[in-house]
Amino acid sequence: MSQKKGIKSIIPGKKAIGFMVLRGFGLFLSVSGMVGMTLVIGPLDLVIGKLDFDLLADSKGITFLACLGFCVAGGVLDFVANLGLKKIEES
Repeated sequence: MSQKKGIKSIIPGKKAIGFMVLRGFGLFLSVSGMVGMTLVIGPLDLVIGKLDFDLLADSKGITFLACLGFCVAGGVLDFVANLGLKKIEES
């Protein structure tokens, strides 16, 4: 096996960069969903009560479920990206 030397030894490959981007997007979706849920039904709804955050069909339930879906989709993307990064590390 050839060993990379210098700056090439610390730069990840294209697959690893792709998985890192996927992991970051999954984290973004998870955090966005959690913030959305707190804006709809949580404590931020009481703090920022004058603003209206019910985006979908003027219903808190549907908006909450959409935000929960963002959290779940983000978690799935993060999980898949972690598996891919571990597989790359092993090989």
